[in-house]
Amino acid sequence: MDIRSYKPSSISSELNRLLREKYGNNVNFDYFLRDFNKSYDFCLNNDNISFYPIAGFEGEELRAHIALIIDKRLSAGEAFFGFLEIPDDSQVFDSMWSSLMEEAHNRGISVLKGPINGSIWHQYRCIKETDGSPLFKTEVFSELYYHDFLKSKKPSSEADYFSASREPYDIVLKLVDPGSFNMLSQHGFRIEAVKQVPPAQLKTIADISRWVFKENWGYTELNDQEFIDLYSSEKLKDYLDSLYLLYKGTELIGYCSTSEENKSTLTLKTICVLPVYRGLGLGNALAYKIHLDAKNNGFKKIIYALIREGNSINNFPKEGTVIFRRYAAFEYKI
Repeated sequence: MDIRSYKPSSISSELNRLLREKYGNNVNFDYFLRDFNKSYDFCLNNDNISFYPIAGFEGEELRAHIALIIDKRLSAGEAFFGFLEIPDDSQVFDSMWSSLMEEAHNRGISVLKGPINGSIWHQYRCIKETDGSPLFKTEVFSELYYHDFLKSKKPSSEADYFSASREPYDIVLKLVDPGSFNMLSQHGFRIEAVKQVPPAQLKTIADISRWVFKENWGYTELNDQEFIDLYSSEKLKDYLDSLYLLYKGTELIGYCSTSEENKSTLTLKTICVLPVYRGLGLGNALAYKIHLDAKNNGFKKIIYALIREGNSINNFPKEGTVIFRRYAAFEYKI
């Protein structure tokens, strides 16, 4: 295999072809591909990022890919790696990994985190275990052997995630205290479900996200324009079912989004509430409202997407949940 770095100038048609070859039969492939290409553009056109992709060719055909992503907002000596696509061949993986290590050493990198496509605001993680359930919108596409290959390189730490589902989910409406929802207005709180996000609200959501996620593994702080570019696109327009906004008076203090997988399945993303308002049952109130609306709108199944192990959602009732996918991201000291 001919392995070489290349200077990107646009989305590689060869890389798109490889992705379509590997994942094109998935019902959500077009969504994945748009997000993948948007992540690639994020690296290519961002003044904070130095981007060093590496390609592996057999003849003239692209068969493997990996990239070093140096974001100057990370700590000195740290970088991401991502855009990982490898055939099920350990020798090819070893060769690509060696090229990545050489590039990282040449750039003064001592800690690598990944796999991450651009940043943790885009697609990241690799699949660790699965029951074979179809991949949902916003989920990472990867082969199971990626985890095995990456694990073989002896990471210094591993961040674990999972996705779970409930069908039916009526038990949530019984186990989550409806009093926390019913008492919202008495304490000056309210929940508003919207389909579109005005720019002023989007900026506040960006601020809330920074507060909630700033201690997360691999966090990099996006500026307002990066956040707006990321979340005010067709991604929201085409795939957002509802955005639930939590207010204290007129102040936006939390949110959660849902997306429609199909006419019977709804995906729920992470519930975010400003730290100062935690411990008041507001997360449970949001969860109750979302499940109640889902039931009233005829959804039969709810997916709880991409949850970090140890997340406070672990306090949410587990009865009736089925974990159908586990994921991992890694950190390497090199």
